[in-house]
Amino acid sequence: MKEIVARKVQQSAEQKLREIFNEKIQKESIIDGIYYDSTYENAVGVANLPIKIPVTLALFKDREIAELLDNNLEESEFVLISLTEGLDNVNIIASSNGKITEKQLATDISFKINRIVQKITYGVGFLNEEGEHEIDLLAPTPGPHFYTNLLLGNRVGFPHPLQTTPKSVVDKLGRGSFRSHAATQVLATRWDMLQEENGFPANRQFYLVEDGKQIFYSANVSDENIEKGKCIHSQNHTKILYKTHCGLTIERTIFLLQQEEDMPIAVEVQQIRIINNSDKSRKLKIVYTGMFGSAVPSALMEDVLYSNVIMQSKVLNDKDGSILAILPDYYPMYTKGDYRFHTMISHTKEELFLAKEFCTSYSEFVGNGSLEKPEGVFKLSNKLNRKGPGFFAVSSQLTINPKDKVVVDNFTGLVSEKTNDNFTEDEIKVQIENLVSKYKDETEIEKAINRNREFLNSYRGYLQVNSEDKQFDTYVNKNLPFQVLYQTFVSRSFDQTQKGYREIGFREIQDIYASMYYFIGMGQQQLVKNLIKEWVEKVFEFGYTYHNFFWVGKEPGKWSDDGLWLIPAIYRYISITGETSILDEQCEVAGCNEAKTRSVYETLKAILRYSGEISIGKHGMPLLDFADWNDCLKLDTNYINGIEKERRYKEQIACTGKDGEPFESDYSESVMNAFLLKSAMDEMLVFAKEREDFKYYDKLETLSEKLYKNIQNHGWKEDFFARVLFNRYENGEYTYLGAKGDKLSADSNKDGTYFLNSFNWSILSDCATEEQIEKMLDSIELHLKTSYGIKLISPADLEKVARNTATGEYFPGDRENGGIFKHATMMATSAMFKAAKKVDDIELAKRLTNTAYWMIDLVVPYKTMEKPFETCGNPRFCTQYNNSETGENIGPTLSGTSTWLTLSLFDAFGIEYTSKGIEINPILKEEQKNLELFINTGKAKYKIKISKNLGFYRLKDSKYSIKVDDVFIDDNIIENFEDGKEHTVEIQFI
Repeated sequence: MKEIVARKVQQSAEQKLREIFNEKIQKESIIDGIYYDSTYENAVGVANLPIKIPVTLALFKDREIAELLDNNLEESEFVLISLTEGLDNVNIIASSNGKITEKQLATDISFKINRIVQKITYGVGFLNEEGEHEIDLLAPTPGPHFYTNLLLGNRVGFPHPLQTTPKSVVDKLGRGSFRSHAATQVLATRWDMLQEENGFPANRQFYLVEDGKQIFYSANVSDENIEKGKCIHSQNHTKILYKTHCGLTIERTIFLLQQEEDMPIAVEVQQIRIINNSDKSRKLKIVYTGMFGSAVPSALMEDVLYSNVIMQSKVLNDKDGSILAILPDYYPMYTKGDYRFHTMISHTKEELFLAKEFCTSYSEFVGNGSLEKPEGVFKLSNKLNRKGPGFFAVSSQLTINPKDKVVVDNFTGLVSEKTNDNFTEDEIKVQIENLVSKYKDETEIEKAINRNREFLNSYRGYLQVNSEDKQFDTYVNKNLPFQVLYQTFVSRSFDQTQKGYREIGFREIQDIYASMYYFIGMGQQQLVKNLIKEWVEKVFEFGYTYHNFFWVGKEPGKWSDDGLWLIPAIYRYISITGETSILDEQCEVAGCNEAKTRSVYETLKAILRYSGEISIGKHGMPLLDFADWNDCLKLDTNYINGIEKERRYKEQIACTGKDGEPFESDYSESVMNAFLLKSAMDEMLVFAKEREDFKYYDKLETLSEKLYKNIQNHGWKEDFFARVLFNRYENGEYTYLGAKGDKLSADSNKDGTYFLNSFNWSILSDCATEEQIEKMLDSIELHLKTSYGIKLISPADLEKVARNTATGEYFPGDRENGGIFKHATMMATSAMFKAAKKVDDIELAKRLTNTAYWMIDLVVPYKTMEKPFETCGNPRFCTQYNNSETGENIGPTLSGTSTWLTLSLFDAFGIEYTSKGIEINPILKEEQKNLELFINTGKAKYKIKISKNLGFYRLKDSKYSIKVDDVFIDDNIIENFEDGKEHTVEIQFI
């Protein structure tokens, strides 16, 4: 028996073809190939491709070409199509028993092959000057995230925007799902393992029927009536366009409405324009479909019958009997606070009207056909079903005059009690009537789209970049800020491949680190404060936090890093705004039986007491608990959560009488958490000094100094900082994880394991010396650096010390087991830029800077367009991981990658807010000569021009001049103006 495993395939078809035909093709030729059958003895492929594309399989879809290849493979073991510069000159090379023959193909076949190659090569589309992704609907898909877009609602200025802002994901055909507050489905998720199918396939789709024949289905682009089609994914909206052979142009626009008073909490719009290009009047029937989300999605894993019988269908009729809205009606009382609905309004020149036919049974609609060709599309039954699922179809008759158009606006949404204390069941009727009344005016949709654009333009106005790289500029100016905006409200809980209900994580306050600059720049300072306070209210009196929360929190004190991310968020907020009064804001205390409040300042003190004085180990560093920031670092199988630790600690105090002593345990300690704690302590010292809290200041200063000594004495291990310290091995079998000599390497050639975050946070916390930075950089290049980026960890055998760890969960090279965790790599680039500005050794500074920019170039998503079928991912949004063996960009799309990329660019551009003013300290690429930054702080605008010659320059040891409004200044601190004017700053390296 012969075993073949994907990750252990010794030789790919491409390699085999290259070996067989090495004298016929050049070494640098790009080849695509497949094995002909499971024997792995025959291979066929295409050589001299412009980029790596899956063209071989595509050739087999053409009958004539497939027959040609099949016939050749009957006589030969290996066959290669060899492209040439001429479109009409394609050769076929064959190898039979070692004998190689070559002949030129007929002109028509050559043309056909080249057309297929070009269609795949260019069908993936391009990024235009606005950062929009323009896509051929017929093009193959490089990966599940490649053709997706993210859509966000807007509840700024309304209650609880963090958890109530609606969000959608759509692919190039408009498929996908839609959620309202928290994880509440409006349009149903597709519950299976196909990453490509986020939403139920009927979502947002529609049919056109003419003369008793279906002539169009929006999700079937291979239909013979469709001449061509394309999708344009833009920031916060998607357009999909078709041209049919029968003379129609169809345009779809999908986006979410901004919140307005007395309107539903979440509304997604799809506007459909149908243009009649023919010379005859067209009588069409449009049928629009979708699947409402389940009110109890968890039941779908166990009891589908229950999920069906707890609901029925419902219709709200207008005065004339037309459909004001179609809805699912759930029975249990706990479902009564959320009402999903769909409304369709059609506009012609002569009139506007609502739908008058509906269907509420998926089985009835599809019948013996399929979703592409349903039997029930011709006549909807108008029958209200007594059980689910929540399928809906609505229909209207349309008459379109020659050269005229009809507009069909579809509104899918949810009315909720979540932000309305006086909510009654009648509220749904009021809000739907308000919605329909407003959008009966055809011009209102365009106004709504413009409001979305205006908000985005204002938001991203904080920073605009003009460099020598236009692709980079478009990305940084348009797509990057939108992803950070999206994540601020959605966190990691919703994405093309996040089909479940991951809640908002406490540590994901990191997204606000970046988005607050943009919000404050557009005058939304109060919003940032309110968002931060939602996290503050998830901190327990004892100082630990909920790990996740949607309205109510869960997993208290289970992950040990959570609370330590809050202090830097507040520190950044105060640095930008100067508003220290946020420290006096009163917030609820989590986990109390009776309502209790305390100030933000006291909350932060509680976090530091818990993380820095109580929940610490024998080396004075924070306990690891279930895991710290790297969730797969689960090394203490007998961990306890915060509530249990608090209970045991009170028992300890009762026995010892010593309150404030560390919790007694042999649990492991997180060195990364020690760095986070050191940063938080030092930032808190600034707050204590400002408040003249000198007693606390002195205590905290002593704790910070002690922590630094512990880090140096116990955390540094010759060539790297450790990641974890073990306390449970009495025989000293294992004392630490990470760095030379830890005895946990899975690579016999490496004496130890290496964790990137130990490098990152030792520098970001100002704990690493210059000598240590240089040694760690050497170790990164030796153990972690790959051609696809810097790995999170080197090969480690963590199963020696625990189960269900990174190495037990993933194949090597994937995710936290040696994958390139891009969130962490962007923390690394921030650390590198910080160190590059400070170290004395200029050669070390160069290495750090060049490595940081090299890593950024591997992370910016538009680079995937160079090799889309190899790198995959999404060309507009960062994904979380790269596989370190193949370079494939792996989801989810929502991640801290974009957040920390933004922060890294802020560090590179050298814009930092301090109590003295804005510190300017840029560090550009060696090959870069000019950079312009346009910054809007909300109080003033700055046009910053940075110029230098080729080579490495930094303020520390270069000659330079700085002018502000044509006046030279002596240092690099610029006044943080509040005059509303534009100021020019010129930085010239000499």
